[in-house]
Amino acid sequence: MTSTLWPTDTNVGEFSWRWTNAGGMVWEARGREAIIKTVEQAWDYLVIPNPKASSGPVIYWVNLELQHIDWRHVLQQHGSVKAWEWGSQGDMRNVATTAILGITGCAWAAAATGSVALYASDITGLWPSILPPAHLVLVERHRIVSTVAEGLRQMTGQPLPPLFKIVSGPSMTADIEGTLIIGVHGPGRVGAIVYDV
Repeated sequence: MTSTLWPTDTNVGEFSWRWTNAGGMVWEARGREAIIKTVEQAWDYLVIPNPKASSGPVIYWVNLELQHIDWRHVLQQHGSVKAWEWGSQGDMRNVATTAILGITGCAWAAAATGSVALYASDITGLWPSILPPAHLVLVERHRIVSTVAEGLRQMTGQPLPPLFKIVSGPSMTADIEGTLIIGVHGPGRVGAIVYDV
């Protein structure tokens, strides 16, 4: 008996492989309870190793299909003193600057590059993926497409977001001698939870 591998499963495998090769971590979760449990694993990986970030604030936004989860409660169980939902405060940049972790959803992910696309809007800001020392992105399985070009084609016929960002692992930079440094201009630790609701 042979099994059929659906394109999305192939995309998930390739995305996961490329994301981890770039220095990120990937977890998979199916269903609400598994997603909550996986956030605990991600917290241990992304936040606990940072001695300065034992119990600081978290800034987050999630895609519509995850808004039924009480994220403030989930995050406070893991040690976050405060969990700020995007748009709940006036100066979200200032909140993101003090956060120990940023959590975001994504518009789509590309398997071929191990990348996720984040669009800026009133309810989906970019600061949570830029300013905290760690970033966790929540990727719904069906949002993983084969290529960046395929993801960009999803924007056809829609108003373009004022800003969008493509993330392919932790922030990295190299000096003229080629010495690679991680986390200088953004999160030094990144994780992705690939989920089905």
